[in-house]
Amino acid sequence: MKVSKRDLVLLSVLGVIALFGGFYWFLVKPAKADLGAQRDALAQVQSESGGLRDTLSRLSISTKSVNKLSAERLRLSKALPDGTETPGIVVQLQRLADRSNVQLTSIKTNSFSDYGSIRGTEFEVRVTGRFFDTDDFLYRLHRQVAVDEKDRPIVGGRLFATTSVDLTLDQSEAAASGPLKDGDHVVATIRIVAFSSVPGGAASTAVAAPVTPVSSSAPATAAAQATAAPTTGGTQ
Repeated sequence: MKVSKRDLVLLSVLGVIALFGGFYWFLVKPAKADLGAQRDALAQVQSESGGLRDTLSRLSISTKSVNKLSAERLRLSKALPDGTETPGIVVQLQRLADRSNVQLTSIKTNSFSDYGSIRGTEFEVRVTGRFFDTDDFLYRLHRQVAVDEKDRPIVGGRLFATTSVDLTLDQSEAAASGPLKDGDHVVATIRIVAFSSVPGGAASTAVAAPVTPVSSSAPATAAAQATAAPTTGGTQ
């Protein structure tokens, strides 16, 4: 049977169409389906990645907040420690006396009072020196804890409150007359309150404590002697 030229052209066209059809059906279509699945998987991964980034961001912010809060608590604990810490008070008072060029002659513990979860321990401090230097000691004592222009606490040491100051001329200058001058040597008896947290968080009433003087010649070693142990109201 003789095939005409027209039939050959038709068969060739049909063969090309079948070839392209088979190529599309067996290669292109599965590849498109696989590409669609991979795109869906990529979109899911990107969504999960975005969620993880958000979670990490929140955790990072939370960690920074916790670290900042811990640092702030540690800084504030210098002003308001968990206990009375009388030895630390003696050391800080001696440091202030040295910086003010006055002599710390005695420290006495009197009593303590609880105000909710805050305890105020009373001390009687005696310093000797020039009037100007004694005034500088009082200023430094007052500036242990201050606030800046934005009302943020500036902590340099323990939080003290001065309740009274009694100034008298030194015995060697008792004959001096007239108002006190910067160069006059005075004896200052200062009553202060050192604040701390109540041990165990339990409040108690004010209790009188034995008065024990501390010699300024060895303030660090005599710090333990200055600790007042009240007979009631808990251990400081």
